[in-house]
Amino acid sequence: MYHSDALVGKDEELRKQVVVLTHQFVEHNQGRLDDRDIFVIDEAIYATGEATLKLHHFGEALSWATRNGVLVEEFIKLHELVNDLNKELHESEKKYIAAPHQKDLGWANTIAHELQLSNHSQTIDDSQVLVAVQRFCEALLSGLVFLSKGSIDSQRYDPVYSAAVLGIPRIDKTVILSATGGMVYDIAGPFKQDMGSREHWSPPNYQNLKLVQLSGPELAGHYRTWTSTAKKDTVQTYVDWLLSSIPESNIYFTMPKQVLEGCLRNYFNLASRGEIQYPITIKKHGKQINISHHARSVGSNNFKDCDAVIYLWDNYLPQAVAIQRFHTLADEEITDEALEQANGGHLVGNYKRIREAQYIDNMMQQIGRGRIRNIDEAALTDKMTAYVLTDNADRFVRLAAQYTDCTRESLPYKNNEVVTPVGRIARILDYLQRHKSEKDIPASELEEALGFQLRRYNSQLSNDWDIMMLGYEYVAGCRGRGNSATFRRIRKN
Repeated sequence: MYHSDALVGKDEELRKQVVVLTHQFVEHNQGRLDDRDIFVIDEAIYATGEATLKLHHFGEALSWATRNGVLVEEFIKLHELVNDLNKELHESEKKYIAAPHQKDLGWANTIAHELQLSNHSQTIDDSQVLVAVQRFCEALLSGLVFLSKGSIDSQRYDPVYSAAVLGIPRIDKTVILSATGGMVYDIAGPFKQDMGSREHWSPPNYQNLKLVQLSGPELAGHYRTWTSTAKKDTVQTYVDWLLSSIPESNIYFTMPKQVLEGCLRNYFNLASRGEIQYPITIKKHGKQINISHHARSVGSNNFKDCDAVIYLWDNYLPQAVAIQRFHTLADEEITDEALEQANGGHLVGNYKRIREAQYIDNMMQQIGRGRIRNIDEAALTDKMTAYVLTDNADRFVRLAAQYTDCTRESLPYKNNEVVTPVGRIARILDYLQRHKSEKDIPASELEEALGFQLRRYNSQLSNDWDIMMLGYEYVAGCRGRGNSATFRRIRKN
């Protein structure tokens, strides 16, 4: 095992047959692992291959190059390219544009593959910027760079350069271990679930998990706009009601960082300004509250004794993140034609699918912080309640589908009832969850209950990850007596 604090020689360690490393090693040691026979990656594989840069970052990189006389001409050409892209986007009516794919960019190849940052460590103040610039040049050579106008507001312009390239040296030799991200990999790229693991592995039994759908206060607009005193008071009143209402006494509590720091600093007695070090543990209503936020999704056993997890408001991310994530995993060239799916104002197709999958993945990562992570020898999880507030009922139904055999409940706030699913696939999932059976379920039963024909959705239902997680497989009907469409039970309780 090699890591930055190991106090051992890197070269000696890398000569061993098996090396255990963090993702950061790949970013800072390009080419050091190319001779390996297999790469086993735990969870967020895309964390190794994405770079998000602003215009000033390229200026900082050029300044470093000229100050130290390192590949000055190459960095000048890089700076010229990003400025030309900036001008093109600024003058266009598009939200996203793709960088031209040119395989013969010698200067980009030099920066990406020949510049050894480790040889210049004494002159580098911020290695993350230069590592990201190298990743940008690598992605540029593969046609995996795009530029977006940013997401401050419609009046201001804040361009963001996104580079999406898989950072693992050999994709054909890579195995992913994922407890929550299966649906993400199912949407994009060469990663498919191994048949051996599908046939010889079954998910934990979640019968001890209570999944509670919350309703919330009426708050208009994106949570970054909740800056008025009235909205802050509304958020504080809601959080106080929730913490005082639930029976559990040891709670892991997560929400968007902007809501936490913008609306609840006083309520939780946090510093009035400045950076806050998470997680934080406080007492409220006689209960221990362990406070974090959605962006902190790294696995941890620190909260495995929490008998409740509270997840408030969705983990909204810029649309560009979904675009970048899809192309990182799919290893598909980013073109202006591909970006038409995003320039219409709303994500569609695989961009939309992977964005939704990321929401659920984040929810599952956070829910997995509590006692649910304790699994006994019979594959039964510990007893826990997860309270979830989402403005998308379809999303809640999809989340519940990942926890086969969990109990679903609702907890309304004042007179605000919880939202119900509206999408037809979500309504099908909802029905299957509420009418669990050890036997096959005829599609005609759902059609009669839901009031629409399922055959229009044969393709979606036949390849639906959520239906598989519920333990079913949709078999489309065909001609002949006894060949009606059905949801075939593939996994018994």
